[in-house]
Amino acid sequence: MSVQKKSYTSKLYREKTGAKASPQLLDLRRSQLEVHSKITGALKTSPKTVPEIAQETGMDTKTVFWYLTTYYKYNIVSVVGKTEDGHFRYGMKPKE
Repeated sequence: MSVQKKSYTSKLYREKTGAKASPQLLDLRRSQLEVHSKITGALKTSPKTVPEIAQETGMDTKTVFWYLTTYYKYNIVSVVGKTEDGHFRYGMKPKE
């Protein structure tokens, strides 16, 4: 029995059509990966609030909140508590 290599639809499409991503799309993806790396890096040490993550990463709180709500939706982070002033404390979910 042979092992088949997993193929992704987008890769097959690019190979068939010769399509390439635009420079704008590539820049957007790079910036998203950078934000993701900063936020997850900040959360690796301990759970933090949105303002704490923003201060540690140098990002604005709106951007941090936007990404964290998305990460919460897709089970990347979880709410692990609440501070006295009402901020939720977010932590990374363990990988399964």
